[in-house]
Amino acid sequence: MTARVVVVGGGVTGLTAAHRLLATAGDRVRLTLLESSDRLGGNVRTFREGGLVFDGGPDAFVVNKRAASDLCRELGLGPRLIETQEENRRVYIGRDRDLHLLPDGVVLTIPTRVMPLARTKLLSWAGKLRMGLDLVRPPKKDGVDESIASFVRRRLGDEAYERLADPLMGGIYAGDCEELSIQSTFPQLPELEAKYGSLVRGILATRPKHVPGVPPPSAFYALKGGMGELIDALEASVRDRGGEILTGFAVKSVGHGMAAGARLRVIAEDRAGAALALDADHVILASPAHASARALGELSPAAARELGEVPYVSTATLVMSFDRKEIAHPMDSVGIVLPKSAGRRILAITFVTSKWEGRAPEGTAVLRVFFGGYRREGDAALSDEELIRLGRSELHEVLGITAEPQVARVFRYPKSNPQPVVGHKDRLARIRRAVSDVPGLHAGGAAYDGVGLPDCVRQANEMAARILAEMGRTAT
Repeated sequence: MTARVVVVGGGVTGLTAAHRLLATAGDRVRLTLLESSDRLGGNVRTFREGGLVFDGGPDAFVVNKRAASDLCRELGLGPRLIETQEENRRVYIGRDRDLHLLPDGVVLTIPTRVMPLARTKLLSWAGKLRMGLDLVRPPKKDGVDESIASFVRRRLGDEAYERLADPLMGGIYAGDCEELSIQSTFPQLPELEAKYGSLVRGILATRPKHVPGVPPPSAFYALKGGMGELIDALEASVRDRGGEILTGFAVKSVGHGMAAGARLRVIAEDRAGAALALDADHVILASPAHASARALGELSPAAARELGEVPYVSTATLVMSFDRKEIAHPMDSVGIVLPKSAGRRILAITFVTSKWEGRAPEGTAVLRVFFGGYRREGDAALSDEELIRLGRSELHEVLGITAEPQVARVFRYPKSNPQPVVGHKDRLARIRRAVSDVPGLHAGGAAYDGVGLPDCVRQANEMAARILAEMGRTAT
């Protein structure tokens, strides 16, 4: 018996779920994927021109979550996986008007080596000593969620939060650490506290031993041709296996099925206003939470209400290339992160050509500049010309760059960055209960259980596995 599946959303989650179903079940699945924009990939956007390769959105994924790298190898992209350049595996942090290298051995704000921490000017001696009190402070045992800011201040002190956690941890989400949930962003940290009573002891007990003189292994993988290679490979897999992909179709509603035996019906509309109705046995919602909320308003008001309350922020990325000789800074790191206290209009700068090999012709430097987020969300809505002008001004202030960029490209992500705020774990449980009450309905993606590409791939695999298991039970 053939299962009819509609996937809503053509980002990594939706494409992976479609690939997994078709690769496993073959012609036992009739699948249509709907994407509201005219392109696939969601936040993944890769630019290639004149020897330049850079990503407007995510440019890598973490190595220790294997779902994404396993998918790449499955799709034949294993030989395309690359690591960060060994000599530049470090990051600068802004403080006042100066830039300081993050001390060696600091992992997610947690110090694991004494001498690099003692030597840094990023923190005062009082701040360093306060971090050391983590070794003797009693652990929190009530299991109640708290913000990243509350957690880090409690364990490591105010300076560790303001100068380290705010730019390093909050920057991943472009979010406010005073609001973001520690349990839903970095759950491994409260787990370490609960198990070892101290973050420092927990990290030392669980991470590989440091070998003096040997650079740490790369924490990230990328693809030689940018993360767009993953999107291209997933699209090719879905199409080659008979999946139908329709771009430019916005889903208006998901309701009860009308055709014989169909559980659900998806109503979509193209840009000309023409309606499309698809009956399905299973619907996978891999769209942003706010879009899924609108679609589920009648079918599941409870799910719609909870999904609609997931907050999002807008960001923009400016990518510019320069003649390398025009930049005095050594660019000997993956980039710079800037805490709120730095008072800058930008969140961070990535040195693309220092982070990855083969991203530009010899003698060319490529930088990514990040705007928006919770601090100055309105900046993400500025015109391209205004963002380029603002980016050049900030680069002049931070790095002394006065040259004209050779190439400048702006990438926008309006309301595309979900914010797992305190209580998100409980909200997610309510969403899952409401979704599970509707037979054949499935939901996942960056707004649910982890924003990184490996988390999106994992959730896609889990949704596909549930559908395949049900197909197996029905067949018997």
